[in-house]
Amino acid sequence: MNPNNENEELFNSTLQQRSDYIPLDELKDETSDGGELFKSVVKELTNKGLRTIVGPRGAGKTHMMRYAWLSCRDQAKLPFAVYVTFNRYFRLEPLLSTRADATQQFHSWVLARVLLAVIDSWSEWDSELVVPETIVNEFDLDALTSFVAKTERSQPLDDASLEVSNSLSIEKVQKTIDELCQIANRKFTVLFLDDAALTLTPDFLIEFLDIVRSFKSTTIAPKASVYPGTTEVSPKFHQGQDSISIPVWISIEDSKYDVLMQDIAIKRIKNLSEIPKDAQDILRFASFGIPRAYLTMLDEYSREQYSTTQQGVNRIVQEHLEARLSEFRTLGIKVPKLESLIKTGEDVLDGIAKAVKTANETLAVKREKQLTWGANENELTPIVERMFKLLVEAGLIFDGGNIKHGSPARIYKRFIPHTSLMLSIRAIGSEGTGGSLRQTLEGIGFKSTKHPIRKSLKSLVPNINFNELALSLPKCGACDTRRLSDSQRFCHNCGRQLVDASTFNKCLETKIISVPSLTKWQINQIENHLPNLITLRDFMAKQDPAADLLTVRGFGIKRSARIVDVLNSFADDYLS
Repeated sequence: MNPNNENEELFNSTLQQRSDYIPLDELKDETSDGGELFKSVVKELTNKGLRTIVGPRGAGKTHMMRYAWLSCRDQAKLPFAVYVTFNRYFRLEPLLSTRADATQQFHSWVLARVLLAVIDSWSEWDSELVVPETIVNEFDLDALTSFVAKTERSQPLDDASLEVSNSLSIEKVQKTIDELCQIANRKFTVLFLDDAALTLTPDFLIEFLDIVRSFKSTTIAPKASVYPGTTEVSPKFHQGQDSISIPVWISIEDSKYDVLMQDIAIKRIKNLSEIPKDAQDILRFASFGIPRAYLTMLDEYSREQYSTTQQGVNRIVQEHLEARLSEFRTLGIKVPKLESLIKTGEDVLDGIAKAVKTANETLAVKREKQLTWGANENELTPIVERMFKLLVEAGLIFDGGNIKHGSPARIYKRFIPHTSLMLSIRAIGSEGTGGSLRQTLEGIGFKSTKHPIRKSLKSLVPNINFNELALSLPKCGACDTRRLSDSQRFCHNCGRQLVDASTFNKCLETKIISVPSLTKWQINQIENHLPNLITLRDFMAKQDPAADLLTVRGFGIKRSARIVDVLNSFADDYLS
């Protein structure tokens, strides 16, 4: 194979599984909208209430928002809709340590982002409707765009950008949205705020949720996508009062799970019929209700050559599990205070999976299976509950809700550990063996037993004292010694002044050669021809990085654009 074409389709497949990269004119054709969960979420996205759409990465939050936006555009009975993503919020993190007015600039950035999205939505809405000049002239669009670009690049603001920042207000943005909504002859507006978790900057998150709450009116209904574990809500923003949380993650125990997941695969994987049915069935189970995971694993199976179906399935499932665990561990790096919860959470996850395996060794003879562990409500202290939410956020545990058992009634919260982990340790299979594909598939097909496993946390992981579980204090950047108190100013080991590390800066120090999805040939070409392009900091510092890539032999317009997309996508995933 010509190295210039090496893994050319890898870029396409990597980006294709992210709904952000599906062209709007193809999104509806690639959407499975037959499931009750999908229909109920879209209904919530298009009503007049303030909603937070909750789910782990890959569960479909972005896809559902973009689909709902299209539905609003194409159906006159639905509201006017604006879709805006805040996945670049982390680029503003350095402002917190360099500018006294960082929160105010962030506030203006959010409003500017919304305004630009309003104009973008309108341009796609109806070409026959003309935007009144009074609305367009209310804001200098070039100045708005410049202000956003300078803020995201941490560049000094010129006079025009400062004027834009100072002139923006929620009331002005609301007025613009309401006027366009009226012209479009719609009853109200839904404001889709995607990637609104802002988990790495709590100061910005509090401000953002206050903006969301302030946008809510009789004519504007904000919808924000968030994560279940690291999104810390504002003191002024109350779930259940200001907003209702809408989960988007389908349970592996849902009676329509296989039908829904397979319908998604039929829509998105062109050569699905060439993949053995047994492989599809196992990978569908291993995806744990995350559509992006299923699509990615199917795509990987179709691109590689395996000596047997079992070999291919085993390797893909194991690699998927390792990737999920690695992503979970990075939460402790991104948010240092969560480090102890991350470590304990992984131990708890292993303990639950082993308990499931033990249960299935006896249930197999009755042709039943166990997937669920029940946590006694009394054990779920706030810190333990936070630990479980982090596992849910990473997609490693599914929260199945509460169940009452016994007399007097005891309340248990049901949790299902990741199915890839259960497959990895052979926790499911006929007669408890979990050996061959056929035995595993037979075990998966067994009816689930009625009650969850009821073992205490202490019995699952006896080496952990959950009474002592607490948030971690940051480490010294010089000697890596953990500080003794939150108010400590100097390291007790080396004496250096203690400064909290910037997650954004950690990301920027990542070497480009270590970014996944770049082929060896592409890495060699970058190293040999672009010696100054070493880290993501170098990449992001360039105004037009694609121009540099185009100077490399073998890097055409399409390949350069894809490399830029992959590097930006890596940064977005690292910091989201």
